[in-house]
Amino acid sequence: MSLKKNAITGLKWLTVSKMGQQLLQFTTLAILARLLLPEDFGLMTSAMVVIGFINIFRDLGLSAALIQKQHLSDELFSSVFWLSAAIGFTLMILLIVCSPYIADFYNAASLIPILQVLSLSFLFSGISAVQQALLEKQLQFKSISKFELSATFLAAITGITLAILEFGVWSLVMQNLVFTFTIACLFWIRLPKKPKLIFKWKEIRSILNFSTNLAGFNILNYFVRNADYILIQKFLGAQQLGYYSLAYRLMLYPLKNITVVITRVMFPVLAKIQDDNKRFQDIYLRLVNTISLLTFPLMLGLIAVRENFVMAVFGTKWEPVSTLILIFAPLGLIQSIYTPAGIIFQAKGRTDWWFKWGVFTGVLFITAFWVGLNWGIIGVASAYLITNIITFYPGVAIPFKLIELKVSRFILSFKKNLILSLLMLIIVFCFSYLINIYLEVKESLIVSIFVGVILYTGLSYKFNRSSINYILESIKN
Repeated sequence: MSLKKNAITGLKWLTVSKMGQQLLQFTTLAILARLLLPEDFGLMTSAMVVIGFINIFRDLGLSAALIQKQHLSDELFSSVFWLSAAIGFTLMILLIVCSPYIADFYNAASLIPILQVLSLSFLFSGISAVQQALLEKQLQFKSISKFELSATFLAAITGITLAILEFGVWSLVMQNLVFTFTIACLFWIRLPKKPKLIFKWKEIRSILNFSTNLAGFNILNYFVRNADYILIQKFLGAQQLGYYSLAYRLMLYPLKNITVVITRVMFPVLAKIQDDNKRFQDIYLRLVNTISLLTFPLMLGLIAVRENFVMAVFGTKWEPVSTLILIFAPLGLIQSIYTPAGIIFQAKGRTDWWFKWGVFTGVLFITAFWVGLNWGIIGVASAYLITNIITFYPGVAIPFKLIELKVSRFILSFKKNLILSLLMLIIVFCFSYLINIYLEVKESLIVSIFVGVILYTGLSYKFNRSSINYILESIKN
């Protein structure tokens, strides 16, 4: 019961934090989209592909290994901290030196100073990764949530202010850097346990099998997830990448703010009960049901109002995003319930299985992106969706073997949410089409969203009341 209480408390705080972050990030994105050019977003996206990839090497999966390990000694904690800090410093120097070569690959000389300034983020994250891991292991999500929300607010103010002052792409650069620096400072202030002047390679070796396989998967997964960005920037240009990346970010909002929130809390929880498969199954299926209850209507509802949404929120210069949403929304729906399978590999300590699966799927995705490039950004997005559909079943069946869970039970856990969301999509789409004749774009969007929320809530309460009651009871507790 104590574990359940801590998990619910963690979910509560992370949910509040992510809702706040989502509102801030979306508002900031809408404002910046009107102040900046698609080329600015394209340049920043190219830079963040590089930053995000190198960031995987920040601690080589050591932080996750600390969470998964049942007993954590002072020697291991301190050793991992010093190794993580050294890696962060090394990566900063490496990016500064290599930035001209990266810019030459992209044929964009303006990326050189951007990458060099952003390299500071490795230094900040390198000295805070272990502190964050320890707080997550202790389920101290209340503190983590407050820190992330505060950092997001400061970063948003920085980005908007610089954009108004016409700093262009640098408003996006400083927004990212302010967030990383603020988070690092707050983690250091909050954590009472400080690293000692101890480094023992023997302690590092005790978690290397877990961490290296996890790092290997993360490296492959990140490269695959960003291969589309790299190819589009290289062959189609910054403007097309700006359209593509904005649509992709919209798809990621529910994934990052719902799926990731829940799985982030549940990883340390499931790691504590990793030997109890029955309990593991029950918690995991409840997790998937909750995620699908929230993400399915968001993604399918976005399809119904996509044209009005893009015109009202971002403006006419972003019109191509509307077509991309039609492809990315179902992709976001699939990934919202596919992504949590990764915590099974981690909680069970079988990151070697995860790495091997990542190698196989990585080849499929990169090949699909390359083929889809012949039809522009629409072709790349379509290739992404088709490959996800093909790999979905084996992608969940393999980790389910570790907890003896049948795929049929997994599908039943979100079946009702999918049916009700599809019904909502059809009704809202028809309703939106009719009222567009009589209302302005913004008015039509607001009315359609209101109808969609009321309709889905009513259908869920009528036909899926147990899931609604579970969420309400969790909030009450």
